[in-house]
Amino acid sequence: MGLFDRLFGGGSAGNRLQEVDAATVRQWQQNGNCLLIDVREDREFRSERIPGAQLAPLSRLERSLPAVPVGKKAVFLCQSGGRTRMQAGRLADCGLDDAYVLKGGLMSWKAGGFPTERG
Repeated sequence: MGLFDRLFGGGSAGNRLQEVDAATVRQWQQNGNCLLIDVREDREFRSERIPGAQLAPLSRLERSLPAVPVGKKAVFLCQSGGRTRMQAGRLADCGLDDAYVLKGGLMSWKAGGFPTERG
């Protein structure tokens, strides 16, 4: 089964990503323990994003999913957490060993007072 099939082929019900809060993700980021993967579209990403996040829009995830270094956690995020929650089963099936969803997405990150960037 190819990556595209694993991402969009209706993964097994047992494969679910755990949600993690913004404060934990910020700690992981500061310690260099995670890679943030933003699944929003290009325009949204350019408008505002978490510094260091990699863009991998859901619309073309198969082609844009970044390589996650061994030993790092992959943390998927969107604007509010809705897209990542809806796609959690598919994201879990992408073959990453240690993957999570940022609970509340970029909105929870900002509510926690953590930095963002634009452009």
